[in-house]
Amino acid sequence: MEAIDTATTTTYTDVITKFKDLKNKYYTVRGCLILTLNNDFAKQFLEKYPNLVWSEEYNGYAEARVFRAKVNINSFGKQFVVYLHRPIKQIHRWEYEYFFGFGGHNEGFSFDRIIATFEDSIDEDIDIEYLLMTGTLVGGGCDGECCTIHEKYIKNVLKLLVLGGYVKQWAACNEFKEWFKWRGFNVDFDTNTGKSLTSFMFEDYEIIEP
Repeated sequence: MEAIDTATTTTYTDVITKFKDLKNKYYTVRGCLILTLNNDFAKQFLEKYPNLVWSEEYNGYAEARVFRAKVNINSFGKQFVVYLHRPIKQIHRWEYEYFFGFGGHNEGFSFDRIIATFEDSIDEDIDIEYLLMTGTLVGGGCDGECCTIHEKYIKNVLKLLVLGGYVKQWAACNEFKEWFKWRGFNVDFDTNTGKSLTSFMFEDYEIIEP
């Protein structure tokens, strides 16, 4: 299907409508989105923050105790908590190996493996319509002035979808990106691989000290 020339007529209301449609399609009350951080990024992250305190917590997905830390990722000027998880030791259990992306018998095991988990429930106090519309004035890349929809705004929209726990499948992110492209917007970034997803989601983050 060829792109249609609707970029100049697409409004923030259209974006809000599509956002809610994707939430209805891809949200479930159980589970959360999980991202295996790119190995190079994970290694650089650990080298950059050698004094970061990792607490020891029980992880229900891995069914084991793991190391956990927290970061904030920004979207539209609002900070969302993302949890990072690392293995403490090798545990020969399917749930553990699956969560960390190791092979059978912990093939490929690494203490540097980092898994990010996003919100598993929606904060009903967050006004997504405000963030998607008037929120552009305080974090959407508009430099304090109202503007047309552009790449930075689109990135924030996709991040909000994930960070707020509004969807539970990465397919929602790609579907929204394709929706923008089909409507004529230049969306020149990749969200299809672990490496590109890591760069995309962790473009703007900060450490949360314990």
